[in-house]
Amino acid sequence: MRSNVSNAIAWAAALLLYQGAAALAADSRVAPGTFELTAVSPSSMAAQSPDLAIGPDGSINIVWLGENTAPPNAAQIAARGHSHDSSTNLYFARSTDGGRSFSSPQQVNRGKGDVWGFSISKPRIAISEGGVIHILYPGNARNATTGENETVALYARATSDRLVFETPRRLNVDALTDTLTKDDGGSFATIITGPQQQVYAAWIDTRTMTSGETARAALTISRDDGKTFSPDFEILPSMVCPCCQLSSAVDSQGRLALGIRLVDGKYRDNEIVVFSDQGRRLDSRRRVAGARWELEGCPRKPTAIAVRDNQWATAFYAGAERPDGVYTAWSNDGGNTWSVPRALHPEATRSDAPTLVFGGRRLFVVWQARLDAGDYRLFASVSDDGGQNFSEPTILPIPGGVARLPTIAAHTDGSIQVAWQQDRSIMTLRWRP
Repeated sequence: MRSNVSNAIAWAAALLLYQGAAALAADSRVAPGTFELTAVSPSSMAAQSPDLAIGPDGSINIVWLGENTAPPNAAQIAARGHSHDSSTNLYFARSTDGGRSFSSPQQVNRGKGDVWGFSISKPRIAISEGGVIHILYPGNARNATTGENETVALYARATSDRLVFETPRRLNVDALTDTLTKDDGGSFATIITGPQQQVYAAWIDTRTMTSGETARAALTISRDDGKTFSPDFEILPSMVCPCCQLSSAVDSQGRLALGIRLVDGKYRDNEIVVFSDQGRRLDSRRRVAGARWELEGCPRKPTAIAVRDNQWATAFYAGAERPDGVYTAWSNDGGNTWSVPRALHPEATRSDAPTLVFGGRRLFVVWQARLDAGDYRLFASVSDDGGQNFSEPTILPIPGGVARLPTIAAHTDGSIQVAWQQDRSIMTLRWRP
């Protein structure tokens, strides 16, 4: 049963939806269809960075980070321009009535503040065909070898019938060296399920990193729906942009595809990398970016990917294009060749953080954008041909305020679930186009 707090959230959300819809009613750019809006967390949580998965039973499952309570690290700010310390918690909520209400937020991590998380390193959630919930997130730990603080890849598991998360398990081993101020051995991760109870967990691995320029990518695999995992192993050498979160998909052949940003000299390019033999064999590397982004430093921008049979699509922020912003590209041969990327929202003052999913035979993209000097809003576009052509950008009818970091999933009936950070809360919207 939903708590009184959740009821209060729902009433507030209804008021905000009315106000937001009234403001947009006269705007022809509002996305077509029907919408159901729900607040998932109260603003007092200072929630950020949601991720979303829909279970085989139709349940809507959302994870997010709470407020970062770590004090700014003066030494890191002096050396890097920003503090790398984080101390927060990981929360989970679920809807079993199609998104009309959600359970009260449930803390997943066991130690208060033992989660390392920022908006650029979100927790990840996936649900298997058997209904097992898999969560991968970055945690804080003390390295026994170096004596330094490090970030580790932590995994939590629950079955849909009980919703009691097991004690989180560490999936990566200790760093061997640490010449950096902070070792991010298991962050910027992705998790996805495959056939035959397979679970793939991958992250950016800096355990042998000696500078801030490049990192490795590591992978571990479960073949029993998360009960056990293999020892983690390197899948890409020191060529990975160290702070651009990974995304993943499994195709109809059981191959693992990663959306990733790789470093090539002075360039940081969006690529799709494909592995077979359960991650042991590199099948292909394809640069999907058009203009190459020359950048001294990490842009902290992911490369999203969606797969349906031989139709693949990607969306990403392109910093070297003119105009810069959200771009998409498509492949109709299983990721072997890719189209020239195209701007999705060229009239926006700023567009960023795209996410995409196949829903039925259609491809949906949602992203954040600013028009003129206004706040970030959520925009959407739809393709009926696998990404070759898209509808004009339309605004999702959400409350006023700052909307950021959307995530998206598809229901079996073709409707779309979107979750995002709305100011200091997590909100979700079911869209029936």
